[in-house]
Amino acid sequence: MDQQQAMAQVAAMALGSIEKAVDDEIERIDNMGEDDFARIRRLRIEEMKAKALEKEQWRRNDHGSLAQITDQKEFFEACKKSKRCVCLFYRDGNKWCDVLSNHFQLLANKHMEAKFMKVNAENSPFLVERLNIWMMPTIVCTNEGKVHCQFNGLDEIDPTGKFETATLEFALHSAGMLDDTPLVDSILEREADEEDDDDEY
Repeated sequence: MDQQQAMAQVAAMALGSIEKAVDDEIERIDNMGEDDFARIRRLRIEEMKAKALEKEQWRRNDHGSLAQITDQKEFFEACKKSKRCVCLFYRDGNKWCDVLSNHFQLLANKHMEAKFMKVNAENSPFLVERLNIWMMPTIVCTNEGKVHCQFNGLDEIDPTGKFETATLEFALHSAGMLDDTPLVDSILEREADEEDDDDEY
């Protein structure tokens, strides 16, 4: 038996096991009774209630807007109250800080799941030293009150500085700070529609 035949045999076995798993799941769904559907419905309602409570908690913690943090006490309190925080450390007069601040404002409105904040680094030397911030702008991401990751400057996002908010959204989503990427999704949909339009001609 040559290598291609062996690979084909392994692929056929893998497909067979996947097909069996799909068939078993279809059979399980076909054999569900009213009690099973009621249990699924009840679990889904509980999930929806928990999500609504979580969103209310986010609103109480001022998620949905870009918060200006004035001192380290306020910073640490915000990080304790909110599971995920994304904080921009900036310096007045730095054009890249201004660019990121505009992107932060848009993302804060779109993503309630994370608290978006900004801190003037010149007014917070303790935080700058404690978080080892050495470049402006710097984005510090915290999860469960601990620093999760840090973006120093724009190199990890887009070194040119000429990027859409969706680029930052994708970077934060990849870092586990955002649940989804609606801005990225809309760009991909628009590009797919444009490709479809080009194919028609």
